[in-house]
Amino acid sequence: MIHRFAVLPSTNDEALRLAAAGAPAGTAVVADAQTAGRGRAGHAWASPPGVALYLSIVLRPRLPLERLPLATLACGIAVAEAVRAETGLPAGLKWPNDVLVRDRKCAGLLCEGAPPAVVAGIGVNVNTPAEALPVRPIFPATSLLLETGAPQDREALLAAILDGVARWIARLEAPDGPDAVIARFNALDALRGRAVAVDLPDGTVARGTAHGCAPSGALLLSPSPAPPFAPGDVPSAPGGDAATPGGPREILAGSVSLVP
Repeated sequence: MIHRFAVLPSTNDEALRLAAAGAPAGTAVVADAQTAGRGRAGHAWASPPGVALYLSIVLRPRLPLERLPLATLACGIAVAEAVRAETGLPAGLKWPNDVLVRDRKCAGLLCEGAPPAVVAGIGVNVNTPAEALPVRPIFPATSLLLETGAPQDREALLAAILDGVARWIARLEAPDGPDAVIARFNALDALRGRAVAVDLPDGTVARGTAHGCAPSGALLLSPSPAPPFAPGDVPSAPGGDAATPGGPREILAGSVSLVP
């Protein structure tokens, strides 16, 4: 079932309310505008009316707790594949929850809640004009309209995303599902093999080469020669994230940017 609204503070908040009331998996909330949309780490999500897709989906994944982070990756795959199918654009993924086209951000995801119900919030800049996009110094914001040069069908994209999320969550629940999700995420990873910097929750910065995702869903980062630190940068400190002896470090949380 799709619950449609002209305006909501946040589709995630409404979907969380419905989930708490017992809404089944697949229940979706769509708004034409949001007044308090949000992204990861408390960032605001610009939500102008009538041009973008603001969507939240109730998920009830049958997964052990340690595999729950993979649901975010599965939903990201669904969004990237839907954008590719509906527009022909080379949409890729930026760990853990962004969709990029040519290193510009066109969509983001925010999963909230706790088992048995999780809500996947999805925002896609569909027909958003340049003047309505937020200014982003890292991975500048874009829209499908700007990337294709033509208006896109929001309803067709909505249907493709809903179908993709259902398929990939069901795939994730299969015995070999986690491996399939990681493999597909890595195939769509826009940053794999590139030099990146990761702002870690403790205020330090890790630099290295991105190598996709570990089976846990963590970012794999191998050390690489780093450029001089810019003013304000803090060198990364040991510890905090898992490290594989002789292999890449696993980054559990952080904000990733490209190193020129």
